[in-house]
Amino acid sequence: MCWKCLLLIISVLFAAVAAHGQGRKRIVTLSSLCLLNGERYENQDYVLGELAKCPEGADLLVLPHMPFLSFRADQAEADLKPFADFSQKRKTYMALSLTEKDADKIYFTAVLMDRQGKIIGAYRKTHAFPDDAIALGDDLPVFETDFGKVAMTITSDFYFPEIYQVLTMKGAEVLTWHHYPERMRDHSGWEPLLMARCLDSHAHMVTAMYADPRTYLTNRWELGMPGAAWGRSMVINRVGTTISDTGYADGFAMATVDLDKRKVDMGDGHYRGENIFFVNNYGDRTAFRPIAEPHQKPKLPAYAKRTCRLAVGTFTGQKMWRDKETPDLMLRLIAQAAELKPDLLLFSEQSCNIADETTRKTIEIVSAKAAAMKCYLAIAGVRDENHCSICRVWDRTGKEIYAEPIYWTKGFPELKVFDTDFGRIGAHTCGDLYIGEIDRVLALMGADIIIDGSMMWGASGRTNETMLRARAIDNDVWIACSHWLSSDPSLRSLIIDPYGQVMASSQFQKDGLIHVDINLEDQRVYYAGVKKDQPKRGEKGIPSYYSENMPDQRLGWREMVFEARRPELYGIIPTANDVILKYRGPKPPAD
Repeated sequence: MCWKCLLLIISVLFAAVAAHGQGRKRIVTLSSLCLLNGERYENQDYVLGELAKCPEGADLLVLPHMPFLSFRADQAEADLKPFADFSQKRKTYMALSLTEKDADKIYFTAVLMDRQGKIIGAYRKTHAFPDDAIALGDDLPVFETDFGKVAMTITSDFYFPEIYQVLTMKGAEVLTWHHYPERMRDHSGWEPLLMARCLDSHAHMVTAMYADPRTYLTNRWELGMPGAAWGRSMVINRVGTTISDTGYADGFAMATVDLDKRKVDMGDGHYRGENIFFVNNYGDRTAFRPIAEPHQKPKLPAYAKRTCRLAVGTFTGQKMWRDKETPDLMLRLIAQAAELKPDLLLFSEQSCNIADETTRKTIEIVSAKAAAMKCYLAIAGVRDENHCSICRVWDRTGKEIYAEPIYWTKGFPELKVFDTDFGRIGAHTCGDLYIGEIDRVLALMGADIIIDGSMMWGASGRTNETMLRARAIDNDVWIACSHWLSSDPSLRSLIIDPYGQVMASSQFQKDGLIHVDINLEDQRVYYAGVKKDQPKRGEKGIPSYYSENMPDQRLGWREMVFEARRPELYGIIPTANDVILKYRGPKPPAD
């Protein structure tokens, strides 16, 4: 072979290698172990035995939180050697969570090992509930691997959405949640919260849990049943879809993901992540300052009452309030609502401008109807020259008292709430649902109810409902959402309680009204301490599910969680951050 031919072959090979490198995808296999729950399983031999069953090929393997195993801070390599050996043998990164002893302090700590079994990072749990008798870490770190950035969370960290927002703004692409069964296992809100954590973070999540050796049964606090361990070790993708799940049993969840799969440009400057969702905040983030400021319980007025009849009106988008047209159907529904005597009535996002003469005349009619009904009346989508959509509220006298623009399109420096004679209200509009910081700020400002006048945004009505439920759960608020009618059977106008449960729903493609009577003095419960009367645990059947260490049921979930927040760790949230724009693409065109 002549030297010219050899040179040509070499140059072609180098070009091929370079092209491959430039087009390289980060295809990563994520795996999670679900262990069995119970005293007989709480030992290292059992854990290592189960670990050995892991299928080959994992790039990251995640274990549940194991408080029954411990390591010394100054002897971590020696104490964790059995796990390091496994990591090295399988050439996998491994994330595990244990009890860490450092002098006279006890931490819950997640450790990340590399493919050689070397410890490359550790995270000490930063947030605690009332019964967590541990020391806390003071950092929310993100760790580099050869496939991307990983961040870890432990047990009750999960209930603080701020943690996940900080981690994603620091660049985390894969999140882990290491959990251990709670003394009162209320799993009803976990599925919407898991979707929200991934959608809000634009990150994949690996959950590592425990399963009950017996049949899965839910909690019965009054009987002394904490509920069976949930199982459900999962791999969840960036849009909150579970792509591998152990179900209610022990075993492994494993899935392969593409960390370079990103967004789709819809051609209008707006982006939908992972081909499905639009999740965005391009503008001013200073409105989120309250999240990172020391929390003080908001000062509330002396309300005349704390009960509210909350009503939501629904009608087709074809009959929406438009410029140069009188919205006869909406006005008829307002008239019908008078028979319900609501305290607050909400309608969906319209498409009209106050600069239009017909719109101004309709506003006068709406104002008069609010006064005649002696009702707070909220309608979204009544825009002006500065904002493409505004939620406007008229009080019981017909006076406009609130005009909150849609946030996501460009942002603005301050979010606002308003007081009625029965409670405090905040609003987000349509796509704002996918910016969780908005609802958090409104709750920190004391909102009892969040209203959402929406044209609907998301993959489906069911997805939209799931996200609404997550916002209610995270913030202990009532949420009322008005949607247009749709051919999507899952798309409904909804009223959701602070536990994330749907209390009222509109009917399929039918104009009408729904309502719920609310007592805002009814506080959401949480579980802590020790219940006075403990049942006697049995060996078989239902009594075998009883616990002799049941917590007490207490009032005031929001106050408890807000006091456990650590705003000093959230300083990145209200800042402009390149991570956001890098993921979400260029800004959309101005209104």
